[in-house]
Amino acid sequence: MMEHLMDLPYSRFLLVSEPLFYLQAWRKHDMDRSGFIESNELKGFLVELMKKANKKYDEKKLNEYTQTILKMFDLNGDGKLGLSEMARLLPHQENFLQKFQSIKVTPDQFNSIFTFYDKDDSGYIDEQELDTLLKDLFEKNKMTVDAQSLASYKKSIMALSDGGKLYRTELEIVICKDT
Repeated sequence: MMEHLMDLPYSRFLLVSEPLFYLQAWRKHDMDRSGFIESNELKGFLVELMKKANKKYDEKKLNEYTQTILKMFDLNGDGKLGLSEMARLLPHQENFLQKFQSIKVTPDQFNSIFTFYDKDDSGYIDEQELDTLLKDLFEKNKMTVDAQSLASYKKSIMALSDGGKLYRTELEIVICKDT
């Protein structure tokens, strides 16, 4: 008999991978690059997640899972998940995205930040520019981060990139407040 989502402890259901998996899946399933995962995109994400966890499902269960996830994690009730809402799916000890929740910036602040750190005016942030940006963000917000964690955060964020090029919309997903 298939397990029901509510019968599964979230730690067991969701501990199928590392944060990098979630960011790669986010990039893959946010097909319209809106910065949100809508219901149909969430289904694709859940299919991938269940396959990775070797969980059986059928279309009816998939629809139930999708609606349950939306009810539980769509904090503003808009019928879609922003990255900060989706981050709540990650097990707490692996949830690097939670680290960024207290330093979210407004869209105007984000635009200024992006322009400042895109030193070569290429329209994207590379790994070196991201490294500087992250260090400055943590320092500005009086948050300590060790070199190993910083490298891990950078790697996870760069998973959103397109061939090492982190464009404005991709970085905005991580550090800008959901609108």
